[in-house]
Parts: sequence; C-alpha cells; structure tokens
Amino acid sequence: MSPPRSFPRRTFLQGMLAAPFFAASARAAEAPVLVDPARGPGAGWTIAVFPDTQNYAKYAKNQAHFDLMTRWVKEHRQAWNIGLVMHEGDLVEQNNIAVGGGRGFGDQNSESQWKSAKRALQVFDGVIPTVFATGNHDYGERSAEDRTTQFNDYFPLTHNPLTCDGKGGGIFLEGPPTRDGKVTLENAAYVLKVPGGRDLLVVALEWAPRGFVVEWARELLARPRFRDHLGILLIHDYLLPSNLRDGQDGNRKRPGNPHWYKTGLTGDTHDGEDLWQALVRKTPNLRLVLNGHEMGAHVGYRQDANDAGKAVHQMLFNAQGLGGGSDHRGNGGDGWLRLLTFEPDGRTLSVRTFSPLRLQEGRQHYWDDPRWRFSVDLGA
Repeated sequence: MSPPRSFPRRTFLQGMLAAPFFAASARAAEAPVLVDPARGPGAGWTIAVFPDTQNYAKYAKNQAHFDLMTRWVKEHRQAWNIGLVMHEGDLVEQNNIAVGGGRGFGDQNSESQWKSAKRALQVFDGVIPTVFATGNHDYGERSAEDRTTQFNDYFPLTHNPLTCDGKGGGIFLEGPPTRDGKVTLENAAYVLKVPGGRDLLVVALEWAPRGFVVEWARELLARPRFRDHLGILLIHDYLLPSNLRDGQDGNRKRPGNPHWYKTGLTGDTHDGEDLWQALVRKTPNLRLVLNGHEMGAHVGYRQDANDAGKAVHQMLFNAQGLGGGSDHRGNGGDGWLRLLTFEPDGRTLSVRTFSPLRLQEGRQHYWDDPRWRFSVDLGA
C-alpha cells in the first residue's frame, strides 16, 4: 500500500450560474487522480454510491449489468477500502405491475424487477453494510400513485446483518414507525465508526418525506451525542442539474417535483428546498446531501452555509438516462457508480465516477469531467 496522499486545502470559487440566486460553490482545487480501478487509491476509505437502477431492473437483458456493478464493488472492497454501500432510490421501474410494462416501461413485471434488485444487492449481505433511500418508482403501481411499496418485502430491516441483525448488531441506529407501526429501512439512521476519523451519522429518508419523518430526523441529528459526527442525508430527490434545490425557484408543479405526484397532493411532503429550510440548514452537523432522481445533465453540485456557518455539500448523481436511457436498445445506465473516498487528512472527500460495465467492454471507464470528478473540503 502506498503512503497516504495529501490533498491541498486551497479552494476556488466556481463561476456563477445564470440564475442570480445560485450560491457560488467552493471546492477543493485539486481533482482526484484517476487511479487503476483494480488497485484503488491506496489510502483513505470509500463509500460506493449506486444511482437509480430502474432501467436495469425493468429489462431482462439489462439485469445482469446491475449484478456486474455490485459484484465489482464486492470484489474490490479491499482495494478501495469500501466501508459502506448506498443506493439513492428507484430500485425498480414499477413497484406493483403484474405483467411487463411495455410502451417504454420495460418487459419485466414487478416481481422480476424486485427479485433482480435483491439478487444484485444481496452480495453485500454480511460483507458490506448497505443503506437505501426509496424513490418514487418504488411506490404505488408505477410511480408514487400512493405509498404502498414492496421494498420492505425484499429489503426488510434485518436483510443484511451488517446493517441490522435484529440483536443490536450492525450500523442501524433507529427509525420512526411507518404506516403499520413497524420500523423499516424506508426511514432509518445509521452510525458508522471510522478508524482515525470522524464517525458518520447517516440518515436515509423515504421518497418525498412526510412531516413527521423530517421532524424525527431533525431531532435525532440535534442530539448532543452526535454533535461531532459527520452527518450525511441520503434522499431520492433534492438537487436539480441546474444546481438549484428542487423547489428553490418556487415551482412545485414541475413534473418530477415531489409535490407533483399523487403522494404529494395532500401537502404532507418535502422537496429539496423544503428539506433545506426544515432540516438541512438548521442542522450544524449535517454536511453532505446525496440524491438521484433527476436526469438532464444527471449531475449537480452546490455548497451553502448552514445556520451555523458550516459548509453543506449537496450532490446530485444519476445515470439512468445514459447508455440509451429507457429505450429497449439501451443498457440501463452505462454501469456508472460513484466512489466517494474520505482521504486520510480527515477533510478531503474525493469524488470519482466509474463504470465496471464500460471497463469490461474496453471503453473509457472513468468520467473525466469536473462535474463528475472533483474534491471537496469537508472542513473540521
């Protein structure tokens, strides 16, 4: 293993976007080097982040690509020192259909889609702890017509003993009761102890979180015992490719905004701006927000100071429209996943975007672009 690398802590001011209310973002000046994926960075530890995987699940021919992605992470967990796996939601395209969707909605029924997601992700059971957000397609019939879901049938609380073994083991801390009074992984908090670094407090929330869920998360993050933890929020919808939070421009009628879906028509829901105002900005130790859901450029980033003056790094990463998108000729998302490496200096987070599918096919397997490969300074 090579000695730890030290990343400069200089920052640069990104250019202002056209929207006058966009907050300029400060990032670490040096982007992480593109290392040999088989060898990893040689220092630090890594979170592997999976974006929306619905286009793998809904086509029979694409399901193997998600298997390849999870298998690569498992097989390279030591090279990258992968200590956690995250999924940003939309595990499937349709939560509850009896036959293949057709009309661009895939060729697999929901049972096949959920089984595919389960098969791909269960390689981490007992190997790497896993954390999930749930997306709009994981609810209702096709897309959040209501809040019924099969997620808990395939990923129950104790599905991975490293996440929760039901006996006090695993990284799971607690969660609020859901519809039937049971605690599930739809809304859950996790504590990850990091050797030589700040321990993590990860909060993963349901699609379009309801008011009681947000209040639970706010109260938990404010507990004195977590004052020095690094807080991470995993949520399906939050940041847009424009680098605005969803709803920041006041448009709650935009298709894709949580208020636009049937689950949001009652008003008991939160989009990105709602979450910023009700939770993120008020929480001093919440420093990183991760989401998927949005397409277009598929990525976004912004940094804002919370009410305590601490920088909050907000990142969109999705890939479902790449590699052919929803078209049946596509490959489901080109195999892209994100590798977040916490460097040994205790401050720098290196962001790389990598595709084991493209590596297997002999294509460019890193996305070498400043929106897909960059570093941020998490500060003290």
